[in-house]
Amino acid sequence: MFWAGLLVLGPGIAAKLTTPKVNTGRSFAGRQVAVVGAAGGLGGAVVEALRREGAQVLALGLSTEKMRARHPDPTIAVQRIDLEQPLSIGEGVKLLAELDAVVVATGVDVRKPLARHDDADIDRQLSVNLRGPMFLTRELLPKMKPAGVIAFLGGFGDGRMALPYYSADVASRAGLAAFCESMNRELALEGMDITVSYLCPEPADTLAERPYGALWTRMGSPPVAAEKVADFVLQSLLSHRKTAIMGYKTWFAAKLNAVSSTAANVAGLNAAGVLLREAFGSPPRGTR
Repeated sequence: MFWAGLLVLGPGIAAKLTTPKVNTGRSFAGRQVAVVGAAGGLGGAVVEALRREGAQVLALGLSTEKMRARHPDPTIAVQRIDLEQPLSIGEGVKLLAELDAVVVATGVDVRKPLARHDDADIDRQLSVNLRGPMFLTRELLPKMKPAGVIAFLGGFGDGRMALPYYSADVASRAGLAAFCESMNRELALEGMDITVSYLCPEPADTLAERPYGALWTRMGSPPVAAEKVADFVLQSLLSHRKTAIMGYKTWFAAKLNAVSSTAANVAGLNAAGVLLREAFGSPPRGTR
């Protein structure tokens, strides 16, 4: 079947339909890759996967001490960067050499009704999840090699699957997804061979996400190992995917939601919303 598709579609298109192998120990040999959020569960796993595959890795994040503790390998360079501070972004990127890829594996999730969000909750989600990535992309563009990829770990399917009790979070991620889409069109028109990717991993079994593992399992998306998510990220980089969704169920829900939110609600999003209300909703009236 593959060879028939190759003859019909041509080798270039058929190659894009295959999944690159990222467990060879050489899939990123000779490539320079930066990872933002390198001390976190997902960012740390991406750093380790890249090193396994032969990349030269630069780790970026808020705490150089935490990054060095997580990645004691002296060949991994460490650089502080704060996505809430444009000056920190500019200074951090200024020190980078030419890059083949950048993975941004950081973000802020606030899971509660909008009425219980304070100003700081909303500001931080918009700053870290949307404004910071926009500043970061602007500063990174001159640093990227031809065929370079800037990949953001966003979530919510294609970024537009609006789950309840994540209102500010999903708004920031939807903005990021639209930003990536706009940038890819702009870069093509400018003749720049750079891809800006929006990636949606499955829930990962990390320290930050572990308290919600039972909830994700009830919703039909049991957490997967962070290492599995890291391999998904590496495959997406090699494929130059503009949008990639991990997990067939999430992919299907996102596609159905894009066609008809009503159909998506009937197919499962309403049921998911009930579970999210149990976990994050306001207490019943008359209780404390």
